[in-house]
Amino acid sequence: MSVRVLKLKGTPREIGRQHGEQARDLVKDNLRFYMRLWQNMGGVSREKILSDVEPFVPFIEQYDVDLIEEMRGVAEGAGVEFREIAALNARTELTFACLPNTLKESSCGGCTSFGLLPEVTEQGHLIIGQNWDWRAEARDACVVLQITQDGKPNIVMHAEAGTIGHRGINSAGMGVCINYIRSEIDAFRPGLPFLIKLRGVLNSARMSHALKMLMTYVGPNSMNMIIAQQGGEIVDVENLPNDLLFLYPQDGILTHSNHFESPMLRVRDTGKSTLADTIYRSRRLRRLLEARRGRLNVDTIREALTDHFSAPDSICRHPDEQYPPMDQWMTVSSLILDLTELTLRYTEGPACQGPYHVVRLP
Repeated sequence: MSVRVLKLKGTPREIGRQHGEQARDLVKDNLRFYMRLWQNMGGVSREKILSDVEPFVPFIEQYDVDLIEEMRGVAEGAGVEFREIAALNARTELTFACLPNTLKESSCGGCTSFGLLPEVTEQGHLIIGQNWDWRAEARDACVVLQITQDGKPNIVMHAEAGTIGHRGINSAGMGVCINYIRSEIDAFRPGLPFLIKLRGVLNSARMSHALKMLMTYVGPNSMNMIIAQQGGEIVDVENLPNDLLFLYPQDGILTHSNHFESPMLRVRDTGKSTLADTIYRSRRLRRLLEARRGRLNVDTIREALTDHFSAPDSICRHPDEQYPPMDQWMTVSSLILDLTELTLRYTEGPACQGPYHVVRLP
């Protein structure tokens, strides 16, 4: 199934309504997937989810009411409840609420991300990207959003249908990629959802504005993001429930997987116990990229992202069929974001199966 590219423009409500109308079936598929996931992980009913998401709405309203309007538009266009769209956009936090029940044996995986400063790439471009690993069932609910908006940068984003924030780039040369991380102080609590923060990054014209937003709305849960901006700067932000930790490229290269790497961490990292392969994926990707220093381009980056060491628990991940479908993970999409030429490349499935499709800003 090909990823649908949605061209959206107008007021926030109109942008959302177009999103919902053009991807109505996929939004409903994505809702069914997450409702099943939350039931499977923690025995949480639909009614409980829709109740739990309500306290998140005031945080989004306080941050940017336009985003509430866009979410309402998605709900109208898709013919679903507003709270259901709110749940998709708070899916990280709602999933965290179920995570204690996932310690049973299952196939687990996580994203591997990177950032490359101009001095290490073949053409002097600033490039970030990742293999986005998630449940295999999520693959067919992906969309690409090309958003033209007034008063804010235009955006191209690879997202899950119904969500208004994810990995992407904007017309100000900003880009963001993500990784799951978890600490002992993580617990279910309301706050500004992580996916909304990603949209906040992509709505920013300057890196300083994006970082200020993250420092203003700390928490509610741990997640990692790589933020970069055209002109040659990359910052990795390890978000904790009560703090932010920062990492920077070493010799022009930054990599991250699913454990905390900042030496400033003062609490226990609990996520790595369920994702043991995180311990080698970040360093291995760094080594693979370093070996291609000076000739890093789409083709050579792809070579690194197709690495199958310790498969299927590898940088390029494939479903492990010894587990039930709901517990199978895979590289849902491999992404290469060139912030110099302002292009987003993505695959439909693992990087080794290619090809990379190219999409530009609207």
